Amino acid sequence: MTNDNEINSEHESDVPVSQGESELTAIWTPGWYELDQSLVLGVRQKYWFFESPPSEFDEAVEEFDLVFYNQLASLANFQVRYASILEMSHPHFGQLLHVDTDGLDYIFVPVMGEEIVVDAEENIGKAQIGDFQVDDWSIHVSLIEVSDPVTG
Repeated sequence: MTNDNEINSEHESDVPVSQGESELTAIWTPGWYELDQSLVLGVRQKYWFFESPPSEFDEAVEEFDLVFYNQLASLANFQVRYASILEMSHPHFGQLLHVDTDGLDYIFVPVMGEEIVVDAEENIGKAQIGDFQVDDWSIHVSLIEVSDPVTG
């Protein structure tokens, strides 16, 4: 997986959209420790997905077309696709605009409300606002303009 700021060798507009389904669903489950990719609503870019999701994602595989890759679960079991995020939501915070995974804190930016800063290093999954407890930080994602797998 690469840094979000890396310049891609092939331009995303040159990558054809898959002729398959028009909208795919995916789940993003954080591995924390800066091992996850950031998500941005409405921007077509490269995303990494598990080629064969590990067993801890068996339930998600039944519900979602794709599972976002993170390096905690595997170092090599991935495929790369270009896609645009049409919608992303968290069960507690609702619709999201952005998830920033750069740094020791992850930042979840909801459509409505203030951004949520979550510890991704020491007190993993602990939000730095209020006293509420969130047990599952997984995000449901709807993708459009999804390419077939590409190299690198």
